[in-house]
Amino acid sequence: MSRTGLRSPLGVVAIMAACALAGGRVHALEIPRSCGADPHIQCATYSPDQAYRVATMPGRVVMIQFEPGEHILKDGGGIGDARAWHVSVNDSGALLKPGALQPETNLVLVTNRRTYSLSLVDVSRAQPATWILRFDYPDTKAKTAAEQLRRREAVSAVLAGQQDTPAGPARTGATGAAVSPGAPGSSAPAANMQYMMRGDRALAPTALWDDGRFTYFRYATARDLPTIFTKLPDGSEATVNFHMEGDTVVVHEVSKTFIIRYGQAVLGIRNDGYSPDGHYNRTASSLPGTARIERAHGSRDRVDD
Repeated sequence: MSRTGLRSPLGVVAIMAACALAGGRVHALEIPRSCGADPHIQCATYSPDQAYRVATMPGRVVMIQFEPGEHILKDGGGIGDARAWHVSVNDSGALLKPGALQPETNLVLVTNRRTYSLSLVDVSRAQPATWILRFDYPDTKAKTAAEQLRRREAVSAVLAGQQDTPAGPARTGATGAAVSPGAPGSSAPAANMQYMMRGDRALAPTALWDDGRFTYFRYATARDLPTIFTKLPDGSEATVNFHMEGDTVVVHEVSKTFIIRYGQAVLGIRNDGYSPDGHYNRTASSLPGTARIERAHGSRDRVDD
């Protein structure tokens, strides 16, 4: 077994039978299917109790490709006829190249996640030469589905237990004070909409409110967005940190005073409902109906909410 160009060592864990599986076991081999238009790129569904038929021919390399993050362990390979094959491994899987005219044998690969049993046979009418063999992994799909369910249940639990209603839009009235469109009779605390404005009203947002953590400046117009500043305790001004959610500028703070500037135009905004302590954001998210949760330890795949 050649180690030329190996990025991680491949040792022999056992000397397997030098010939292909015989008798009734031959019929138990799974013949990989074509993954797409090219019959040489083949796929199979992984099972720890299944052996797979890999069609080979002299002068052709075979790539056994694993899923991301999976690699062969040290001393994690065993081949029946080491003299007839050149084997090397990399971060993506194993590369096999026959070195004899009749190289049929079997190969066992042990990775950090699975054990693969392969039968290396000559190409035939039943199966074109295998150039790349990939696997579908039912265990990974099951873990991904379980993680998605866990995340959905965690988000539902957070949203069901939250004490604060996500902030809804406030419309600025003619006097500059914000008025609430919230449903009457709601037992949940409303968003703070007690804002007064003074200055160039052309810079005024079409809606303005805060939820005790973020301040929302909605501009449902085609005007250019002005620059928003917060007034610091020493009287100086600082640009705010923000992100956009559709037509709304979400400022990452609640301030007693904001100043909006565009060219020479200036609009001052006073927060009459300002609370320096704010409130605890139970969902850790600024998006209504969503919650930010921690990923489960040991999760291999990223799962979006």
